[in-house]
Amino acid sequence: MDVDLDRYREPSRDPAAVADRRAALLDQLGWLADEAAALAPVLGRLPAWALEGAPLPGDRSVKETLAHLARLDREGYPRWLGALEAGEALAAPEVPRAPRANERDVDALIEDLRRARADLIARVEVIPEPAWAREGALEGEPVRLDDLLLRIVRHDADALRALAYRLHEAKLTDRPQDLPK
Repeated sequence: MDVDLDRYREPSRDPAAVADRRAALLDQLGWLADEAAALAPVLGRLPAWALEGAPLPGDRSVKETLAHLARLDREGYPRWLGALEAGEALAAPEVPRAPRANERDVDALIEDLRRARADLIARVEVIPEPAWAREGALEGEPVRLDDLLLRIVRHDADALRALAYRLHEAKLTDRPQDLPK
């Protein structure tokens, strides 16, 4: 059976395919909030050093990572969306480190992240149809709104994966540490 793979080089512009892609991207944007909620019980049982410590200087702690993701949703990504709608050049979203994130309760950080993501999704849902097809440039590469949303989803997945690996490597356990020798 011969399959013409070249026809998949560019995303389909068929209206049904475009609508399905949008729905899938919005669903995936919601994934971050779902994953954060799923992490809450686990993170709530961890000691402070596991939540507030960073593996290397310059790295973010778990709490700082949660706060950073919320700040991107509130400050960084809306700038991307606005620039694309206005036909302006886009820059990688940079937000300053969240001050005193390590002093906050982890449940409050997760709730803040969930609210920030809900606000971002609401913002994306009202973007007019023409803006979805508008092309901008990010770091010299052409991008459309669906490209930007996919970048956000991938960034979320990478950030949560890094946290999961870090916590796994810390060999955290509820078992007593003073086992017989």
